[in-house]
Amino acid sequence: MKTRVIAYVWTVVAVAIAATVALYARTPEINVQLLWGSALLTFIGFIAARLAYRVQRSSLGETSFIPYLSALVLYPSWTVVALVGLGSAAAEISRRKIGIKLVFNVAQFVLAASSASIVYVLLGGQALQLDKAFSAVPHSAAVITFLLVNTLSVAAAIGLAEGKSIFKTWYEGNAAGFVYDIVLIPFVYGFARAYVDWGLWGAGALLALVVGLRFTYQSKHQLETTNRELLEVFVHTVEFRDPYTSGHSQRVSRYSRLIARAVGLSAKEIERISIAALLHDVGKIHEIFAPILSKPGRLTPEERAIMELHPIKSAELVAKLSEFVDIIPAVRHHHENWDGTGYPDRLAGREIPLGSRIIMFADTIDAMTTDRPYRKALTEIEVRAELENCRGKQFDPFICDALLESPIYHQIFVPGDTRSSLSFTQMFDRARRPKTPAVV
Repeated sequence: MKTRVIAYVWTVVAVAIAATVALYARTPEINVQLLWGSALLTFIGFIAARLAYRVQRSSLGETSFIPYLSALVLYPSWTVVALVGLGSAAAEISRRKIGIKLVFNVAQFVLAASSASIVYVLLGGQALQLDKAFSAVPHSAAVITFLLVNTLSVAAAIGLAEGKSIFKTWYEGNAAGFVYDIVLIPFVYGFARAYVDWGLWGAGALLALVVGLRFTYQSKHQLETTNRELLEVFVHTVEFRDPYTSGHSQRVSRYSRLIARAVGLSAKEIERISIAALLHDVGKIHEIFAPILSKPGRLTPEERAIMELHPIKSAELVAKLSEFVDIIPAVRHHHENWDGTGYPDRLAGREIPLGSRIIMFADTIDAMTTDRPYRKALTEIEVRAELENCRGKQFDPFICDALLESPIYHQIFVPGDTRSSLSFTQMFDRARRPKTPAVV
C-alpha cells in the first residue's frame, strides 16, 4: 500500500479523535437516561451492518447509517459517537476485516458522526428526547455533513491510491445519488421521533423496517445483477465464435472509457459510451455471420457485405432492451468514417453520434494492438502514426487531437491497467448503488 495512503488513514484517525474530544470538551457529562435510546438505535445500526449484502466483489450494501444518524439526533454527544464507533468496529470485525481497512472504515465513520454532531449542536439542535420539534436547519445540516464527510473521506482514499483527482473520484461515485440522499433528512428525524413517542415499540418498528429494507434491496439487486450478468455472458458467447476477438468487447469498452475521459465527457456520458462499446458487436451472434467468422482466409466482396450488416444486427438486439434505448445510435454507427466512407449508413462528420466516433477509435486501436496471423500487434508509436494518418478520414480530427495530446493515451498501452475498466455488472452497480454508507 502506498505510503501516502497509510499517512492519510492515520490523519483521518487523528482528526476523528480530535473531533470526538471537541465534543467531549463541550459536554463532558453523560446523561444515562438520554443515552439508553441512542444505545438501542446504535445496536440496531450494528444489526443493519451485519445484514449487509454484497453489491460487488469488493463492496457491500447496507442501511446502518440511518439508525446511527437517528441515535445522534436523539442525543448528540461524544458518548453516542463512541457507541457508533464501537458498532462500526464490531461490524467490520464480524466481516473479518482487519488491519488498515478496518482502522480507516471505523475512523471515517467516527469522523462523519462527530462532525454531524458538532454541526447539529452549533446550529442549535437539541437532543430530541428533550425537544421533539423538527428543526429544519440543524437536522438537515447534520445529515448532509455526515454524508459529505463519509463519502469525501472514502473518495480521498481511493483518489490517493489510484492517483486520481479526489473531487473527480467523489463526483463520479456519489454526485448522481447525493441529491436523492437528501430525502433521508425526514427519515432520520422520523426514526428518532418513533423511539421518543413509542419507546421500545418504536425501536422495534425501526428494526423491522431496517430488516425489510435490507431484504428488499438485496432481492432487487440480485435480480438486476443476474440479468446483467446474463448479458455479459452473452457478450462472451459472441466472442467465442472468433478466436481473434476473445475479450475484444471488454477491451473496447475500457479504451472507450479512456478516450471519453480524454475528450472531457461527464461521468454519465462515459458510462453510457462504455456500455455501448461493450455491446457494439453482439449482432455477430446472428447465424449469417457464423461461417464468415470461422473462415481463416480473406473475405470475398459478398462476405464483406454481409459482415457490414453486423452493426445493424447489434443495434436491433440492443433495441430489445429498454434499458439501452439511448445507446442504440452509438452501437449502430460505430463503423461510420468521418469522411462518410463507412457503413452501414455512410454518415459523415458530426452526423455520426459522438459515442460511435469514440468507439471507432477504441475498436480500431484494439484491432491494431492485437496479434493476427498476418502481422504482429503494433506498438504505441506505430498506433499513434496510424491515428494521425487516418485523422480526418476515418477518425474525428478533434477527438484524435484530444486523445494524442492527453496523458491518458499512454494508459491504453499499459498492460493490466484496469483502473478505468469496469465489468458490465460493475458499471451498473456504480450507477444504481443502494443507499449505504461508503466504506473501503
